[in-house]
Amino acid sequence: MEIVAIVFMLGAGGALATFVFVAMSIARREREHAVQREAAPAASRDAIGASLLVHVLVCGRVSADEALRQVRRRAGLAAPVTTGIDVTSWSESYARVASVAQRATLLETAVQLVASTSTPIPLRQYAALLDLSFGLGFQTDALAKLREQYGFEYVDHAKDARPRGADHKPLFERAPRARGELFAVLGVADGATRAEVVAAYRKLVAQHHPDRFHGAAASERSAAAARFIELTKAYEELLAFFRD
Repeated sequence: MEIVAIVFMLGAGGALATFVFVAMSIARREREHAVQREAAPAASRDAIGASLLVHVLVCGRVSADEALRQVRRRAGLAAPVTTGIDVTSWSESYARVASVAQRATLLETAVQLVASTSTPIPLRQYAALLDLSFGLGFQTDALAKLREQYGFEYVDHAKDARPRGADHKPLFERAPRARGELFAVLGVADGATRAEVVAAYRKLVAQHHPDRFHGAAASERSAAAARFIELTKAYEELLAFFRD
């Protein structure tokens, strides 16, 4: 009986040791996976953020190589960069893996990069900043505050390239308008969803973006810029409604 008891205890001890070893192995693998899950979004976040910053700089007629150098030197991001991106969709991707503070830092960094020039930035670059702000989940007010803080101006082709201070009225001034009027500007039905508004805006601004009329007559360039501004104003006001 004593031998049986000893054998039983040895077997039970071995089983317990095996159970503990397996449990420790599982726990170790879970910790490793958790670290990998935390590291992956960080790596992805940096790559997305660097790509967005490079794109914003390129929109200001900076070469891709110089934009990459500035992002690495001044923003401290050495992650791989993808060119030719869609700012809105990439900004939304960044927002999904970043905190509010990280999103705010990325927007401020973009403003700091463009504010270093003493001349008004191109409308295309300002539109990229707007798309970045929208995609990150901020309203235009956030960008307006940063513009005031860092003191940069943008070229307004609809006003003979005069900076905002020329007539003391901001380009995207908020004036209360009925939601139905805003839907009409974008050519969507009254009561359209946010996704429908975004899709309509992207389609229309692609048609009327001032860059498409680079070689056109001055009247055509002015008309395209005015339409672009009208569309963007309606778009930002509707997004504010959807965030209510």
